[in-house]
Amino acid sequence: MQGSTVLELRLTRLQPTVDDLQERLEGMLAAMGLEIEAGEAAAWARQAHTTESSPEGRASIAELRPGLVVTYDAWFDDLSVVDTTRLAEDGGQLDVVPWGVASNAMDALATQGVVDVSLSYDDVSISYVRSGVKGPDGTHDEWVDEIRFEANGTLDGTAILDAGVRVGVTPKQRVSSLRVNRIEIERLEPSFVEASEVDVRDSFAAHVAGTTRANVESVLVSARRPAYMLDPASPSAIVAPRYMIDYTITVGTAEDDRMVSRARMAFLSLISAPPSVELEQP
Repeated sequence: MQGSTVLELRLTRLQPTVDDLQERLEGMLAAMGLEIEAGEAAAWARQAHTTESSPEGRASIAELRPGLVVTYDAWFDDLSVVDTTRLAEDGGQLDVVPWGVASNAMDALATQGVVDVSLSYDDVSISYVRSGVKGPDGTHDEWVDEIRFEANGTLDGTAILDAGVRVGVTPKQRVSSLRVNRIEIERLEPSFVEASEVDVRDSFAAHVAGTTRANVESVLVSARRPAYMLDPASPSAIVAPRYMIDYTITVGTAEDDRMVSRARMAFLSLISAPPSVELEQP
């Protein structure tokens, strides 16, 4: 870590045209194997293009046909398509993780030009959306609604959190949702890493102690890695990778109970020593 170099990037939020939005929606629908009436994608794009692009702006939500919901956040250039009909019809027990279906959908997104093909999307995580009911006799029946395959784009092995893709697949192996967010990327010059692993650990421990008033019993770190991220309120900036730590805190209470905090993400600078926490996200 210390003494190595990292590439700085200029990250800029995109401002797609009406045609860009229409092509992206059509590409995502094609990757899901869905069709809509002629002209509906263009009409949606014209409406979505009027959505306010600001950190405080609200996402545009539209139902293109019954059960087909499209959500667009202009500030983050974050577009999602959900087929609620497939979700309702296909829930059940999972016999096999549908890697092939998800991989084919990601390949289709690349072919359609929906995702940035200069990035790699190989580091895929999986999560499950489940539902269940409790019977009058106390038994509990549970099933899987959707398997989600999610990846951030990576550049030279480092994740860019502002560029990502999520593919949802039902147990019946139909694509039920897609979500894609994008950012403009410009490569700049390398910078030296000044922080050591000990520096990062000590600064993180000091941050937790300084921002938590309660008695900290334990800190659980679920993920940690270098990552690029544009500050949520910034339209454009030069950024170096920060060290991201995803964590939760267990604190003690006056009644000798324990409470677990919501997950948080702390981002520590790697090009300054000692490293400071430059950003924290809930």
